[in-house]
Amino acid sequence: DDLEESSTAQFYIDIFDDRRVAKADAVRAAAAQAVACICCAADRNDTPNTEPMGLLFSLEFMLDRILESKTSPGLRLTLALLMMDACTGKICSLQRVGCFTGQGKLCGQGARFTNGPLGASCGGDNGSSMLLTVADSTLPAANAVNDGARRGLRLLKDPCKEGINQTQARVARFASRLWRTMNGETVNSFAPQSNAVGICAHDGQLRCQLVALWQWIWPRHCFQVMRSQSWHTVEGTPQYYAMGMDQVIKATAEEREAAALDDQDLAELGSAVDEEIDKQKWRGEMASEAYSNCKKEDMTVVGQPLPLVKKDDAWRLGGWVASTSQQRRAQGADGGSAVTKIRLLVSKSTGTA
Repeated sequence: DDLEESSTAQFYIDIFDDRRVAKADAVRAAAAQAVACICCAADRNDTPNTEPMGLLFSLEFMLDRILESKTSPGLRLTLALLMMDACTGKICSLQRVGCFTGQGKLCGQGARFTNGPLGASCGGDNGSSMLLTVADSTLPAANAVNDGARRGLRLLKDPCKEGINQTQARVARFASRLWRTMNGETVNSFAPQSNAVGICAHDGQLRCQLVALWQWIWPRHCFQVMRSQSWHTVEGTPQYYAMGMDQVIKATAEEREAAALDDQDLAELGSAVDEEIDKQKWRGEMASEAYSNCKKEDMTVVGQPLPLVKKDDAWRLGGWVASTSQQRRAQGADGGSAVTKIRLLVSKSTGTA
């Protein structure tokens, strides 16, 4: 029974919340990491008529603990990093609990972050936490967690074309709390308050991390919030409060005017960003053109441009360095020899020394 209990998310939630058991922030961070892994792994299979709620539950759990007044700034940042790890496929394979470097042990904690708490063997499939690939044969648990997280991300990115249900309303409430938190406001009341100060008002690192999380999940719009805001026209009805729409952010006329002024002030910055993006696209196209033109000439000359790297399976798993090196070696473009076949030649023994 104890073994079965240790495989549930509630077991690690109790460890996190019980300060008599988990006195150190590293232990509480490890418990939060275990909660996210178990919740995401529960959604690894595409079960019919079942919504993948594991990722959303783990994100809500960590955001609730971030908002607690007794949580230390280091643990808050670590929980925010764990939220990002869960959405980017690194929650199971990356030893994030080793990021507490502000405790006077910078070298030790840095080595722990790179190699894991038990040494170089406790990390990715290449021997450390700075993993390049996550293969199914070497890290099956990480693949199960990532499969569930991908299904959970699809739920969070649902465009809600068929209207709002209870699950999508829950996503809208979570997005509203995340938005208020990263903008330095309190989440106890969703009414606009000019004097409200939240945990991100004086914590720039935490705010940047939560903004990065928002941009990763909803790069353009959170459709659940946009759909839920249409319910504000029926505010005061029993169904409105039953769906929890009173906890979804509202955009007042003053906030719209302030947003319009901000857009006007940042218009030049947006143009500069768009120009830089176009410049990077042009550079990629020129690299491809340079290689195409070079193929018509002598390719044995040193310093010739290399072909573009394809997004193969290793690339999609996050092993960008490994994918590049494998493709360059297969093409013989890394300066080494591209070996494709090995032949063993056995000569007859003459019987003489």
